[in-house]
Amino acid sequence: MNLVLRLKFIIPLDMLKIEELDAMIPSFLKESNLLYLCVLDIEGQIYFAGKKFQKLFASDQIKNFEANFTDCLDKDIEFDLHTFLVEVTEKPNQATNIELSHNGQSANWEFTSLVNDEGDFSGILGIGHPRQMVVSTVPTDYTFPKDVNPATDIFFQLNSSWQILNVNELAEKFFTKKRELLLGNTIWQIYPDKDIYRYALEFKKAKESKTLRVFEDFSTINGRWYKVYIIPRKSGLDVIFKDISQIQNLSEEIKQLQLTLQSVLENTDENVFLVGKDLKIIGYNSAAEKLVKTNFKRDLKDGDKFTNFLFDGVDEVFLKDVESIMSGNFKSFEMPIILKRLNESRIYAHKFFPLIDTYENVVGFGYACQDINDDTLNRKKLKDQNKVMRDILHNQNTLMRSPLSSILGLLELIDPSKLDDENKKYLSYLRPLAMELDKLIRNNSKKVSSLD
Repeated sequence: MNLVLRLKFIIPLDMLKIEELDAMIPSFLKESNLLYLCVLDIEGQIYFAGKKFQKLFASDQIKNFEANFTDCLDKDIEFDLHTFLVEVTEKPNQATNIELSHNGQSANWEFTSLVNDEGDFSGILGIGHPRQMVVSTVPTDYTFPKDVNPATDIFFQLNSSWQILNVNELAEKFFTKKRELLLGNTIWQIYPDKDIYRYALEFKKAKESKTLRVFEDFSTINGRWYKVYIIPRKSGLDVIFKDISQIQNLSEEIKQLQLTLQSVLENTDENVFLVGKDLKIIGYNSAAEKLVKTNFKRDLKDGDKFTNFLFDGVDEVFLKDVESIMSGNFKSFEMPIILKRLNESRIYAHKFFPLIDTYENVVGFGYACQDINDDTLNRKKLKDQNKVMRDILHNQNTLMRSPLSSILGLLELIDPSKLDDENKKYLSYLRPLAMELDKLIRNNSKKVSSLD
């Protein structure tokens, strides 16, 4: 164990606010009737306990922080808790599993270091899963599928007449009826959803074929998704509803994100490729697909090697900077590429940008290229035209300024007293006009200077 880790253990956990631990742990774990949950210090002292775990102790023990984790273990277990917890803290990003027994019942435990938002050690989180058990009082002739557990999923049994023989606590909550009000009734009488009849065919198929039936369904009663298992038995059927709402919701979120991403990609003028760290394409827009089809005579698809679709010259730039790009750095440049469909070279803008996941890890990069040939030529043409206009204006100002300066000087030398009235009048017209022309030339010179 390193020195930093040792220093963290010197800080007693009883200095931490219980409110902080309470905020760090999801409510569904704290209130679970199916999972054990606790937070321990390095000696196994209990500083936080979930609802089910508290039942292993007298309530005052937990409330007054007087209980140690070893107090809930069966007495015949030889287990060095302190050494085990030290091993857990030495693997801060890894869970450590162990099977332990409490009051004669085994549980599979998973222990991990618990840290707060600042990264400080806050204790050791333990989550215990009671070993799979069959709650049926009727002998069964099949094992349960590996991904279900009658102790932690909604579970009930039916006889050959569709009557309920047995239910677990979760089934009672699902049916919103106590056990005694469920037993003996048919599933059709007590099921809270009128759409139970859509299950009838699956029940019948499982019963007649004696094969497991599995399907997914959305419950309009509680708004949850379930994976339904119908298991044929000699005495009837075992039925398990496994809640998969979290998985379904995540799947929908991913679909929505994919649709949003695709919408963004399709509404850009660029040809966009999304590339994983293995340099294989993981996404693209229709513009990129068309570009590949036209110039490489191939259909673009996910999993293709990205380097197969780089134009000459661009591949050299990419390979030179591939490590920097894969590290999450942005790179952009302009370079002409030869388009086979037009048999000509056109200037394209090229960009490589990082792809970041929700944990701020670089998972790949995006490549976008866009034809800027016409825009580039138009900008160059406009720039050249502006230069010609500036040169003309500059030359005109220079050529006009010298004679005008001479005219203004001569006007100053004329003595109005020696002129008759008519010539005095002409002089009064000539002087302002010359000065106005001089002002105009000066203003044009300033404009030319600002353009330069």
